[in-house]
Amino acid sequence: MLVAPGFHAERCVRYRYSYSECSRCADACPHEAIRLFDAGVEVLAERCRHCGLCASACQTEALNQIGVSADHLLKMAGKSKRMTIACAPSELAGTVVVPCLGALHPAVLAELSRQDIALELAGAEHCAECAHAGKGIDMIHSNLAAHGILCAALEPPITAALSLRSAQAEESGGHEKLDASRRSLFHRIVGRGMDVVSGKFESAPAPLRAIRAAAPFLPERKVILNKLYAAAGEGAVTVARHDALPADDWQIVRGCTYCEACVRVCPTGALQLLESNAAWRLAFLNDRCVACDVCAEVCQPKVLCQVNAEEVIINRQKGRLLAAVGKRRCTRCDRVFVSESGGDICPVCGGDDDDFASIFG
Repeated sequence: MLVAPGFHAERCVRYRYSYSECSRCADACPHEAIRLFDAGVEVLAERCRHCGLCASACQTEALNQIGVSADHLLKMAGKSKRMTIACAPSELAGTVVVPCLGALHPAVLAELSRQDIALELAGAEHCAECAHAGKGIDMIHSNLAAHGILCAALEPPITAALSLRSAQAEESGGHEKLDASRRSLFHRIVGRGMDVVSGKFESAPAPLRAIRAAAPFLPERKVILNKLYAAAGEGAVTVARHDALPADDWQIVRGCTYCEACVRVCPTGALQLLESNAAWRLAFLNDRCVACDVCAEVCQPKVLCQVNAEEVIINRQKGRLLAAVGKRRCTRCDRVFVSESGGDICPVCGGDDDDFASIFG
C-alpha cells in the first residue's frame, strides 16, 4: 500500500535555518502537496499522491518514502542478478513496485549496479498518462544521467545493464550520452538552492535565533555514495557536477567573520569547528556533505563558495581546513577573541569606542 512520505523535522534545512529558501521538495512535487514554512514542511494528505518525488529531491532525507529507500530495494534484490523495478501507476509486474520511477535515487541505482544486478525500469511508457506527469519523467532522466556519471567514475567502470523500458525509447548503459537539455531538467526543478549559493538571491543577515540546534546525522544515500568509492584510496574521484548527487566541495574567500553560523546550521556535520586555546579553525569533511547549501544561505558575509562550479569530488578525502586564525586576549576586558588584523582590543571594546566617539565626538 502506498503511503505519504514521512518527515523528520531535525533533518530539514528549513528547520535548521528558519530563513532558508530551500524548496526542493515543493518544486519536485507534481501535486502541490508540500507546504513550506519556517520550521520545515508539511505534506498535505488531501493532495499527496504518494509519488515519492519529494523524497528523492530532498538532499538531507528529511522526507523519506519507505518503498524507494536503499535498504528496502537492496533487500528486495536479494541474491538475484536481475531486477525489474516497476512503477505503481503502470500496474506492471516487477521484482519491486515503487510509487514512481523518478523517486529512484541515482546513488541507490549505482549501488545495485555495483552488485552486478541487471536493472530494468518498467512503466516509463505510461508517464504521458500518469498523474505525476512531466516532473516524474524529468526526474527519471535526470537520475539516470547521474547514475551514468557515478558508474563511469568507478574503477573499473560498472558495466551492469540498466534499461528503461519505454514505448518511445530504450535507454541502456551509457546514460552519459543523454543530451544537455535532459541534464538540465532536474536543475530547473530544484535549482533554487544553487541560486542561493551563486549569490543570485541576496539574503538578510541571520540572527542567532533563526538557527535551531539539532544533532548531526548522515543520510543513507550519502553512506552508499561513500561506500561506492571506498576502494579509490586517497586519489580524488572527480565527476561533472549534477544536482542529483549529494556531494559538494566548499572554500572560504577572505572576509569570514568567524560567527560559526555555518557550523551550527550544517545538518550532517560536514563543517567542523576545531578550537584550541591558541587558534580558531574551521574544517570541511567532504564525505559528510550532501550539497544542501544551507551553509551558504546562512553565511552573512557570503564568503562560502564552491571550489569548482563544473566538477565535484565524490569520494572521501581528508578533512580540509577552510579557515584558521589565531586567538588573542583583549587587554581591556580580558575576553579571548579571534582576529586576522592584529590589535589588542576585541571587537566589542572597539565597538564601544566607536559608539562613544559618535556620541561625544
